[in-house]
Amino acid sequence: MEHPAALKAANGHYPWHAGAPDDISFKAAYDELITRTNSLLSELNLDQLKLEDYPVHVQIPSGVSAEYVVDAYGEALADVAEKRKDLVALSADLTADCRLCSFERRHPDRLIENGIAEQDMVSMAGGLALAGLLPVVNTFASFLSARANEQIYNNACERTRIIYANHYAGLIPAGPGQSHQSIRDISLFGALPNFEILQPCNAAETQMAVEYVVNESAENCVLRLNIGPSPRLIELPAQYRLKKGCGVTLTDGKDAILFSYGPVMLNEALLAADLLRAEDFQLKVVNMPWLNRADVTWLVDVIGEWPAIYVLEDHAKIGGLAETLLNTIKQKRVFEAEPFQVFGIEGYPACGTPAEALTFHSLDGASLASRISQNRNHG
Repeated sequence: MEHPAALKAANGHYPWHAGAPDDISFKAAYDELITRTNSLLSELNLDQLKLEDYPVHVQIPSGVSAEYVVDAYGEALADVAEKRKDLVALSADLTADCRLCSFERRHPDRLIENGIAEQDMVSMAGGLALAGLLPVVNTFASFLSARANEQIYNNACERTRIIYANHYAGLIPAGPGQSHQSIRDISLFGALPNFEILQPCNAAETQMAVEYVVNESAENCVLRLNIGPSPRLIELPAQYRLKKGCGVTLTDGKDAILFSYGPVMLNEALLAADLLRAEDFQLKVVNMPWLNRADVTWLVDVIGEWPAIYVLEDHAKIGGLAETLLNTIKQKRVFEAEPFQVFGIEGYPACGTPAEALTFHSLDGASLASRISQNRNHG
């Protein structure tokens, strides 16, 4: 797995920047480390290592679907680039994680590998945009939105158009830790002028979103993408098409309405709706992929006279979808009589398994159902 050998074996691509190795690669690396270490210990006349064998080929049920929205993103980007000859993709040593391998195979002269240097990558994108190209910048959301924010702002001031793909957005996966959990990128991008932020909930919506940001939008765009497998396949109505500022109802209800986005939190929202239905409480769940744009007419119509309005964020409670919806609603109506509550990450994001992190922040389906039910009982 060391650079000289790994780069040669993969024709210049380093495959071990991130992600767990498969069992065969893990066993080979493990054996190599033990052999090297014991050889050195022998030279020093020290005892050999005695370690317990790590089990391999253990299959653990994942409890998730086979869908990755990032896979759909990578294929859609490669497809749309067939006609958009001005489109170039940039990566920060995360080509595999950002699912750009298909793009690289199909358009090898239009993928630029920048290494782990987000600020340089964004500055390069600015130069490419000034030259008349359409750059699509790819890296993890926590690194892109914060580390390169100054360069992103400078690019925007030049009135060019750039697409930023925020991979690994939100709370989950929670294993790699807080440096990788992006819970402030919506607010960081949302404070910049002339930016549209979208987060698709499944593969179909991802394809629509890629088509929109490349061929329809006139603004700078941010695609917010979950990197892990979707907990379930979010089903959208057959006639659904992406429309700026508008979401879509996933479950009907009359007792409260819950807005959310992305496959992780929509899964928890739908779980909460199922649990509340057993209590004869009908929760309306709405997928809202536009995180900083809301169509006033659609929003007022979908809210109607709901007795309670909730927003479930895959982000900190401040600066996310809830503020967009609240500010939009206030343009048309005053609704002090109805409770408006935001469920989001408070404090530092918890690390661990997805279930552990969601439960810690009371954002799992069961906790959400309990919180909504308590509000009803207290109301």
